[in-house]
Amino acid sequence: MTKKWIGTQIVLNNLANHSLPEDDFLKKKLSLAKEVLDLDTLIVWPGKNKKNLDLIQGICRDFEIKTYLWYPVLADAPLFRVRPEQAVETYNGLPGYGINGVWENLGQGEEDFLFLCPNDRQTISQIFNHYQKQISAGYFEGVFLDRIRFPSPANGLETLFTCFCRWCQEKFLADYQKNLMDYQKAIESFFRKLKTIDIKDWAVYSSLFDILRQDNLEKFYDFRQQSIYQITKIFAEEAKRRGKLVGLDVFTPSLAPLVSQDYRLLARTCDWMKPMIYCHTNGPAGLPLELSCFIRGILSINPSLEEGQLIQEISRMLGVQLPDKINNLLRDGVPEEIIYYERQKIKDYNLGEGIKIYPGIEAVQIPGICLINKKTLEKYLSLILELGLEGIVLSWNLLQIPEEVLRWVGDFLLSQ
Repeated sequence: MTKKWIGTQIVLNNLANHSLPEDDFLKKKLSLAKEVLDLDTLIVWPGKNKKNLDLIQGICRDFEIKTYLWYPVLADAPLFRVRPEQAVETYNGLPGYGINGVWENLGQGEEDFLFLCPNDRQTISQIFNHYQKQISAGYFEGVFLDRIRFPSPANGLETLFTCFCRWCQEKFLADYQKNLMDYQKAIESFFRKLKTIDIKDWAVYSSLFDILRQDNLEKFYDFRQQSIYQITKIFAEEAKRRGKLVGLDVFTPSLAPLVSQDYRLLARTCDWMKPMIYCHTNGPAGLPLELSCFIRGILSINPSLEEGQLIQEISRMLGVQLPDKINNLLRDGVPEEIIYYERQKIKDYNLGEGIKIYPGIEAVQIPGICLINKKTLEKYLSLILELGLEGIVLSWNLLQIPEEVLRWVGDFLLSQ
């Protein structure tokens, strides 16, 4: 078997939680990853302590592992906390979080997923200045841009129609010579329609985005996509100017249009993409959580819809059979076979041979969020090999990937 490119990610914020000294612990972990996986790349969220960054980069140099700066742009940027008044604004004036379908744990962890508007030039310039310093803080072969999107269903259904802040109003007027606020009525009309739509009317929808799509909002959708593309382009071009490779963290294709990530546009900015095809993650970007929030949001607006029937329609759109109840979806996850359909969507985009696709698959053990097992990992890996994909990213934090999981992956790949 031709060797696969293998990357993983690490967050350097909580090293003190381990019994070994930091240098011994990191060296042991990376030594194992190199031994059993022949790890190519480590994507590093540096944290506040530069000593840890220097330490990890020194170890990676010794083991010939490339390092990328992992940088979240529009939410949870290092040393910058988005205040509600800076967050994206919904059509009805809600800042950052919506109401219908919102994840109950949002904002309770270290990351609050409160999204900054990509058109807020003043705040973006502050983050960009910090980003430039981070690139210079150590020797990175590449940059990995994360949170380059608008909010997802986990933030509430209303946030799928952001942003209406003053920055967006100014830019929309300049770009389209139209008043952005005129589109509020069209969105209000969508939510009124959603209150009364019958299950038999869902047969016309072929994707999740089709449910939201309104003909009179085409310029609004285009504006959102362009806003994400332009902010990604600014950060990516700075990395390329410095001779760095660029990777992007993107939602899996079935979810990406909801957050205005256009693969064709974003492919112009990067060397590779990591679609987050997380079938067993109950956190933002995970298919079980995002789908459950999306379904709950719709049911809260239109309680006359029957949960099982609605899930059946969503299953049809995705191409895989989901569990028949939301709680079961969160417990059992999404069938791994969805990788087939997500891969085909990416092929249909015709991104060009120069863009590599390295799917992100869960490898972590985090109670309440994701407890990956050997059977699931082997299913993921079998599908990835069958589809001829060139590499994978074991997601999303090496510190929470047990040694036995690294060995499972290594043994499976070695046996092929």
